[in-house]
Amino acid sequence: MLEEIKNTAAFIRSRTGEFRPEVGIVLGTGLGDFADRIAAHTIIDYKEIPGFPVSTVEGHKGRLIFGEIGGRRVVAMQ
Repeated sequence: MLEEIKNTAAFIRSRTGEFRPEVGIVLGTGLGDFADRIAAHTIIDYKEIPGFPVSTVEGHKGRLIFGEIGGRRVVAMQ
């Protein structure tokens, strides 16, 4: 399992480059539109991420958004 976590993290780092978020945000049901306020640097669909669970809830976009809002670097689970 540790190896799978390392592979997942390496994949995400390969897509985000030097971008390192300061804050993580979990956007639950009804909060997905908040992501539209984030100046996106990188967006990764969950289905692209090795070892990452895929959202099965209807209407959930199922993606990680790396970007900036309010002068902070964030990652949001949408």
